Amino acid sequence: LKFLFCSSMYISRRALRLQFDPRLCPRETYLLCELQWGKSGRFWKHWVRNDSDDRSHAEKYFLEKIFEPRNYSFCDITLYLSWSPCWSCCNLIRDFLERNPNVNIDIRVARLYYVDDPRNRRGLRELHSLEGVTIDVMEAEGKVSHYIYCWETFIQGGVNYDFQPAKFQSAIQRTRSTLRDILDVSTL
Repeated sequence: LKFLFCSSMYISRRALRLQFDPRLCPRETYLLCELQWGKSGRFWKHWVRNDSDDRSHAEKYFLEKIFEPRNYSFCDITLYLSWSPCWSCCNLIRDFLERNPNVNIDIRVARLYYVDDPRNRRGLRELHSLEGVTIDVMEAEGKVSHYIYCWETFIQGGVNYDFQPAKFQSAIQRTRSTLRDILDVSTL
C-alpha cells in the first residue's frame, strides 16, 4: 500500500481547500486526526492521505499503523475525513472499537462515499449505532465551524484564513440531509 503519512501535523492550505470542499470529488481521502488520552488537555494530531493510484484506505492505515493502544487510559479520537468511510472501513472501525473499548471516535466528513451502494449505507448505519461513535457532516457555520477549526489546527500557524466554506453551504446541507436519511433508516 502506498500512503503519504506526514510526520508533521500540518497539511497545505491547498490540500485542505481541495480535499474538504464537498462540491469537488478528488480521488484521495484525507484523514485529519486528533487524539486525546485521558483528561490531560493535550492533543496529539496528525494526518494521513491515501495514494490516489492505489485502492488503499486512510482509515485502515491510521488504525493499523499509526494508532498505539493504551489499555490503561481512555482515548477520544476525532477524525476529519474528506470522504465518509466505506463499508469495509466501517467494519474495520467497529472491530477496532471492540478490541479497544476505552476509545471513543467522533467522525466528521466533508462528503459521502458512494452512498448508492447499500453496503456503504449499512456500514455507516451500523457504525453510527455503536456506543462511543459519532458520525456527522463537517459544519461550516454556526456555533462550531469544523472548517475553521481544521484550518487553525492542521495548517501551520501564521497563515491567513482564506478558506470560504460558506460558498458551499448548500452542498454541506445536502450532504447532511443524505447522511441523516441513511442513519435514521429503520432496520426493521
